[in-house]
Amino acid sequence: MPDKQNQSENKPGSHLPPLPSIRMEKKKLSDSVYNIISDYIVNGQLKPRQRLREAEVAEGLNVSRTPVREAFARLEAQHLLERDATGAYLVSAWNRERLQELASVRSTLEALAVRLVCSTMIQEDFDHLQNLINQMESAFDRGDYEALIQLDIEFHSYLWSKTEHTILNDLLDSIKTQVLYFMYLTRPGDEEEYAEMHQALLDVIKSKNQEKAVSLIEEHILDTAEKAIQELEKIS
Repeated sequence: MPDKQNQSENKPGSHLPPLPSIRMEKKKLSDSVYNIISDYIVNGQLKPRQRLREAEVAEGLNVSRTPVREAFARLEAQHLLERDATGAYLVSAWNRERLQELASVRSTLEALAVRLVCSTMIQEDFDHLQNLINQMESAFDRGDYEALIQLDIEFHSYLWSKTEHTILNDLLDSIKTQVLYFMYLTRPGDEEEYAEMHQALLDVIKSKNQEKAVSLIEEHILDTAEKAIQELEKIS
């Protein structure tokens, strides 16, 4: 996450929000650039179809253009950036097809994850997930939708981590940023149902009913996605 206390002031006329000056760390500079720009995309500080210029981003982050170029290539591979006819980078504006593709892949992978954890989770795991659900209820009551989305991702990520299936975890982690962007593009969605839906899933996992748990997670992801897409198209 960017260090908000060290944000640089971009030049007057810049199309970008203020960007943080990156400190030298052990990880590659391109990783830091990628993390910052992806965060700005998924939380809406950089809008769909907004043009990003390597030089402007490099200056805003106080880095050379090379790590920016590397980060842009990764963001393009994640479908968070795209290029127009001139080759310029734009923040991606996903259509129904892209949103449905992500939902279908996510539901398939998470169905496997749920099937695997049904017989392995212990009381400590259930307590942790119940605490996240309780936090979801509190976040919704105070209208904190950013926290609600993060708690949603944390709930699902915890389930993935308990599968002890390395490849599955890697695949799910690889689409996590895209899932966050999906949530940004389709909000407001069914946030008032988050806690209820996750409580139902947790209760079924506790019962160790694999088939019902798989059906529930698929329904949760696909139905929620379709409702969100329909609402998005109404205002597009």
